Amino acid sequence: MRQTFFHGLAASALLGLAAPAAAQDLPEITLQAVAGSLGGVPMMIIEGENLDEKYGFDGTFEFLPHEGIFQNFLIGNADISMDNDLLGVAFAREEGFDITAFYPVGNLYLGIVVPGGSDAETPEDLKGKKVGHFGADSGTTMFIRLIVQEMYGFDVLEEYEMSQVGPAALVNLLAEGEVDAIFDFESFVSEAMVATDGRYLLQAYTDYAEFNNGFAPWITNMVAHGDWLKENPELAYAVRDAYDEAVAMLDDTDYEILRKPYIREKLGITSDEVLDMVIANGAANQYFTTDWSADKREAAMGFLDKLAEEGDVLETVPDGMMVALEDYVGPRP
Repeated sequence: MRQTFFHGLAASALLGLAAPAAAQDLPEITLQAVAGSLGGVPMMIIEGENLDEKYGFDGTFEFLPHEGIFQNFLIGNADISMDNDLLGVAFAREEGFDITAFYPVGNLYLGIVVPGGSDAETPEDLKGKKVGHFGADSGTTMFIRLIVQEMYGFDVLEEYEMSQVGPAALVNLLAEGEVDAIFDFESFVSEAMVATDGRYLLQAYTDYAEFNNGFAPWITNMVAHGDWLKENPELAYAVRDAYDEAVAMLDDTDYEILRKPYIREKLGITSDEVLDMVIANGAANQYFTTDWSADKREAAMGFLDKLAEEGDVLETVPDGMMVALEDYVGPRP
């Protein structure tokens, strides 16, 4: 409990002496997310608003480069990864790592972006056109590819003239008119919209969920090693609770909390216009979620099965991909 005033200098001194000891007594957890990634925003809020201490743990928050971050988690340098996709979980389980997703984080904050002057109204209108992406095996391209196949009945890799560069470079490619559309994720989506007066032609979460009876897969999840979850059930619930409050803060403020300096700095957003667009897109498309219902998990397994049927990247869907804490470690301690 945070006190607003103190009765006398003695009380102040005693509180000052007691607080560090109390903080040191909290169990420690190391959490990781990708540096500069929108998927790390809830973790930024947990750290910035001291939600770790509120829920009874002392968090070490590591924001690491995308390259090598999953390996960092797999070898045990972090207890919980807050920014992992289910494809990575599947690959790791196939390699013998006992890891599992135990909660959602990000909805699909990605899609197809076209400039403001585009006449395209649906992805079908881009057939034969130049489209930028950052790799056929990237999660972004794979998700968009499968969603377009289901919704519109064609393969983007066959019908579009694809140009591959990095996620950041796609913004310039679209702004310079070198391509008619791009596949990208936030905050590059918002940068492209600002640079070209652009818009989503396909918002992966909103459009697919509307088409698919309310379900779209998550782009990021909360992932841990199975033995850590079973040995630390109370801490797993505590992290989940802290995350729930972080998402509530996002929702309650219509994503305006992203204006806080500690979030803006970690995201690396220097433009007010881009930040405004990220906030507007996040509020309109519900970029984060706490829905981990059995129905959603079952639908996610079905989506992964479809990817495995394609066989281009994922061949099998291992058991144990997703668990609910209540089932996996038992009721809240």
